[in-house]
Amino acid sequence: MTVVRQVENDRVIWLVRAYREKGDRRAVERIFAIHGRILNHIVRRYSSSSGEPYEDLLQVGYVGLIKAVNGYKMGSKAKFSSYAYSMIDGELRHYFRDTALVKEPRWARSLYSRISESTMRLTSELGRPPLVEEIAQDVNVTPEGVIEVMKLFLDTNVSSLDAPKPGSDSDEGLDLSAIKSLQYEAFSLPIEDRILLEQGLESLSELQQKVVYLFFYKDFSQTEIGKRLGLPQRKISRIIASATKSLKEKLSQRR
Repeated sequence: MTVVRQVENDRVIWLVRAYREKGDRRAVERIFAIHGRILNHIVRRYSSSSGEPYEDLLQVGYVGLIKAVNGYKMGSKAKFSSYAYSMIDGELRHYFRDTALVKEPRWARSLYSRISESTMRLTSELGRPPLVEEIAQDVNVTPEGVIEVMKLFLDTNVSSLDAPKPGSDSDEGLDLSAIKSLQYEAFSLPIEDRILLEQGLESLSELQQKVVYLFFYKDFSQTEIGKRLGLPQRKISRIIASATKSLKEKLSQRR
């Protein structure tokens, strides 16, 4: 490490200590200013590759930087800038990972995977491509449903289930109502109910969706979610309660 970089690192560590011990907001603002170039570099990289708004990702990046300020170990041999880079990048990765299933329906990807696996296995067993009815029986979904799922992945964008295919009228889009289970399976939610549930999730706010995903899908505790999102546990509890109530109301209206 050059003398100049060492001096800069020592200065930042002094600012980190001032913020932690005295709550000096000017110190943390100075840290943000010093590492603005790193922050902007990482955020622009993710924004250009994902198409997500730069301003939205910048807020996520700031969360990573403040976590670096709070988490950096004094006396560490690693430079603060290296640690900050890692924390900002990690926070953005968490953001995209945690919102992925909100944008791409779990039921659709899961069912298409089952249909693909069934097709390959039945082809090997039968010595010929299987009929749609045979695939449907194997994956426990109506033949019409198998066709709709195949259309969904082969002809459309998975992230836009309700959108019609390019060049078609709105009433010629995918018929999600055709995707139903052939028979009830113990300890398994029928596919039509899973679709209904995920459509209900889409009606929630982005924050509610993220909290519900982490709590019910990833089995995070309320405290863990609060730490991840920078919110108090009591706030997370209220979000879960309001989201659950909203889901119950919307699902009861659609039945």
